[in-house]
Amino acid sequence: MPPILSLLALALLLRSCTAISWALIFSNGNTWIEQVFTIHVPPAPPASVTTGPWYFWCGLQPSGGGVIQPVLAFMGPEGSQVNPNPPFAEVYAMNLWALPWNYGDSGAPAVQESAGIWVDQGAQIASSVSFQGSQWIQSANVISGAASGQSVSLSTPDSYFQNTSPSGDNTMMTVCESELYGDQISDWDFTVTFTDVYFRAASSDGTEALCQTATDHSDGNGYVSFSGFSMFDDETCYWSSITLSPP
Repeated sequence: MPPILSLLALALLLRSCTAISWALIFSNGNTWIEQVFTIHVPPAPPASVTTGPWYFWCGLQPSGGGVIQPVLAFMGPEGSQVNPNPPFAEVYAMNLWALPWNYGDSGAPAVQESAGIWVDQGAQIASSVSFQGSQWIQSANVISGAASGQSVSLSTPDSYFQNTSPSGDNTMMTVCESELYGDQISDWDFTVTFTDVYFRAASSDGTEALCQTATDHSDGNGYVSFSGFSMFDDETCYWSSITLSPP
């Protein structure tokens, strides 16, 4: 248990979470090597909300620190957009991020951020994260809505993270969360839904048992609920939906 507690403490320090956060963490040496999911763009926050940013994401966190994450952001895009001046309000943007294990330290690699995609309410974005050889590969493709057809991708060398090798990664933690900043987080009043969610592990060792621990619950800052769990294969857990809700 100590390695898990250390990982959790580091994750909270690195990306302080102010709303619901849920994770599956291997303690037997198995690792997560792929996520595939579709995120549904929620309604805009109330018009009175002028502080942020608010982030909604699923991603993978190596045991040595850092994170690989497709992120849907309100007031969050910091780079260029592939579809500037869209024919809808610029409320949410989808970006791909990679933070190195020593994020914030002198001499640390730069945070990676892909170009963003402006997306409208109700749009669906097919997203993926996978470990391929010595790189992490992310992608986001808008499959419905006014920005349909827009896509971004990002490749991150495994040197961004500690204790990886060409034969395997060290990502024992898969996580989904709403990560809210600013003075108005209590105004969060909408659900955020991920559908067709696949989490694939490096082996079947403990995978089904760990995924079966995913049950509807609250951490005091919001709720997470699950539907349609099954095993796609011995290494891959599937949910028809995972939903994050305000408290």
